[in-house]
Amino acid sequence: MNQLPLIVITDLDGTLLDHKTYEFRAAQPALSCLRQMKIPCILNSSKTFDEMLGLRERLQNKDPFVCENGGAVFVPRDPGHGFNSEVTGSSYNSILKVLHQLRTQGFHFRGFNDMTATEVAAMTGLSTDDAELARRRNASEPIIWQDAPERLDEFASALSCHNLRLLKGGRFYHVMGMNDKSEAITFFRDYYRNHWQQEIKVIAIGDSDNDLAMLEAADFPIVIPGENATLTPANPAAIIAACKGPQGFNDALLALLKTIGKEQRHG
Repeated sequence: MNQLPLIVITDLDGTLLDHKTYEFRAAQPALSCLRQMKIPCILNSSKTFDEMLGLRERLQNKDPFVCENGGAVFVPRDPGHGFNSEVTGSSYNSILKVLHQLRTQGFHFRGFNDMTATEVAAMTGLSTDDAELARRRNASEPIIWQDAPERLDEFASALSCHNLRLLKGGRFYHVMGMNDKSEAITFFRDYYRNHWQQEIKVIAIGDSDNDLAMLEAADFPIVIPGENATLTPANPAAIIAACKGPQGFNDALLALLKTIGKEQRHG
């Protein structure tokens, strides 16, 4: 049984990682607290599998993780034996075929598949090597919209005819299957309920539109102020962090853990 029947599911860019520098030093006290309390910290990002492997190492994270906005879930096997995976989204090749078709219909956009690693690096601030990892997609395609803003709804409608959706992230629009980041809440609530043989609560942390479904499905949502606006999830339990990025992650999560711990002791 876990010390607290809790799991944390968190976004990365703009939340656990600084939006511009990708640093997470300010969040180290909260991350250390989670490890000490044996509370899983599940990374849930638009990033690819290859990107996530390196990040987990930097973060000293050995917990399950979710790639490409809920498109694929990875659970570690025994050390050195890889991962069990479950793909919930549409395949990358099927997404590219639809995008090619829509481009011939007159929509103007540019995706990672159209860019070199150097171009992706320039747009994201990643190194060229890391940008190449970001181009290795499994279940989604980030795009830059180059058409009239009023055509976005028409584009989204055309995607929906192919069972795809358009989601706005921190830097890009993401073309993907009908999955979203809330898939992680459903999957891991069941996974840890079976693993620990007790009911669990989920803390979700995010900052942008593609985190909204995840925040609304959580027991304890923490909203990190975004670069341009702050989300307002329709979840009455939502907490708005006082700071952006990893500092906001750290302060809001530590305060919430303290509150939950007190309630459990006096409950």
